Amino acid sequence: MVINLKFPVIETKQETHDVKSIKLDFDENKFDYKSGQYMIVELETGDEENTHPLSIASSPSEDFLLFSTKASQSSFKQKFNSLKVGDKVKMKGPMGIFVLKEDAKEVVLLGGGIGITPFRNMIKYSCDKKLPIKLTLLYSNKTPDDIVYKDEWAVFEGQNPNLKVVNTVTDYQGADWKGKTGRINEEMIREFCNDINNTIFYICGPPGMVDALSNLLKTMNIPQQNIKVEKFVGY
Repeated sequence: MVINLKFPVIETKQETHDVKSIKLDFDENKFDYKSGQYMIVELETGDEENTHPLSIASSPSEDFLLFSTKASQSSFKQKFNSLKVGDKVKMKGPMGIFVLKEDAKEVVLLGGGIGITPFRNMIKYSCDKKLPIKLTLLYSNKTPDDIVYKDEWAVFEGQNPNLKVVNTVTDYQGADWKGKTGRINEEMIREFCNDINNTIFYICGPPGMVDALSNLLKTMNIPQQNIKVEKFVGY
């Protein structure tokens, strides 16, 4: 069922230097949605750039809605970044078929930058529902400071013995970084994937990254039906 309602902002958070989150209360209008879906969010921008799809970063098991966006000069992003507690946000949805396959045996999530939002949803949902899925997140960013929801990943891993979170950075040489370096590649995927021929892959991030990883999986002979993609186009 598609709803069209306004929800009040109850918290804002600067996740990184250029990513901001807003948390909204259902305000007695809680609706059902699937893990990985998005909403069409409408903001009063004063021009035509007033609606955009935003992935729901919160899990259906949580009692609030969470959205995160990366800053840009668009009027929509400017308005999003200026939202404060008490403001009401109009949205329509839920929509989308980029949803977690709950009966899968193994799932690998390949994320880049702000493309992490639907994966936070899927991971939190799998933790709360104690799904028996072997779940691996490979998350690529330029630097450690760009990792969104950084404080939550270890918490989720502690809650779910089937979850492995792997961060990799592409533009950082600091000796303090103990994680992976470089873009997500075949070697990395094979290292953390147990049964590659029976794994569902979800890819989310900038279009170039999504296309590159989708093509990589095809060269690895992953069946097309096991590759799910969601492109985040800049706005």
